[in-house]
Amino acid sequence: MHEPEIYTGHNTKNANHWTWLQTRHGKPIYMQERDARVPDSVVYPLDEAQALAGVQMFTTSFAYMAALALLQGYEVIKIYGVELSASEYEYQANGYLFWFGFLRGRLGVDNVDSAVLHLNKNIFNAPLYGYEGNYAFGTDFFNGRMKILEPQWTAAEKNSKNIQKAIERAIEKNDAEKIVRLTKDYQDVMTTAGKYAGALAEAERYAAFGDRYADRGGFEFSAATAQQDGEYIKSLMFHAGGKVEYVWNIWKQAPNRNSVSQLMMFIGQMSQAAYDTGAQLGKYEENIGYIMKYDSIVKAGGAVLL
Repeated sequence: MHEPEIYTGHNTKNANHWTWLQTRHGKPIYMQERDARVPDSVVYPLDEAQALAGVQMFTTSFAYMAALALLQGYEVIKIYGVELSASEYEYQANGYLFWFGFLRGRLGVDNVDSAVLHLNKNIFNAPLYGYEGNYAFGTDFFNGRMKILEPQWTAAEKNSKNIQKAIERAIEKNDAEKIVRLTKDYQDVMTTAGKYAGALAEAERYAAFGDRYADRGGFEFSAATAQQDGEYIKSLMFHAGGKVEYVWNIWKQAPNRNSVSQLMMFIGQMSQAAYDTGAQLGKYEENIGYIMKYDSIVKAGGAVLL
């Protein structure tokens, strides 16, 4: 029979860890499975622990310890050395927060304490939604965004008109290959122009609200809506592009007035869809920028960073 491989390595923090595990200490060592080489090993009651809260929220060792303490009937729990600063343990914080709240709900606030609560900065010290963490960007901020975006939009609009005229000249000269290149450029430029237009429209919209508090939820909703709408409009752009390619092939084989009219019509549809796609992208990116600014203000402790 194949003998199980004996682990001879060591814990990265304690070279003697495996040796210690193989020695009897008279206290349970909870493991996923019973291991004969670890005389004190006990199977962790995972099913029972999960049943306590009815959810799978075990993102940290503390979560397993908290559940086990409840299963073993402890009535007073004090937690030390689980600071969970925003670094390597940040993703584990949700599990800690969940089980800390669960413990307090089960045993009472006075019976569950954590050293984290007594630090100058701790993960429970969050802004009160609806009371704190609301900051007015102000019309000056959005007007500043408009001053940046307006010349970018104007330049892109001018560039798109120049390419449109170049396409018309190429069609007049029956320069099929040049039309392909120019149409691709036209789509890209119209997308860019639309992006600046969408971002500019958002800045104008928020500027009209005056100096009210910034609404992070509003930014999130606008960004999500723009992203969803943009995906649909993008499909229309690709569909129109397919029509352009189809008619272009017909026109290339036998140029005539009807195919020219169709070609220009579909190029127009494609360019409009590209512009609208860009507009949604611009709205999305602009609102994401507002969210990032909002979050940077919150992390700075409320200092207004304009």
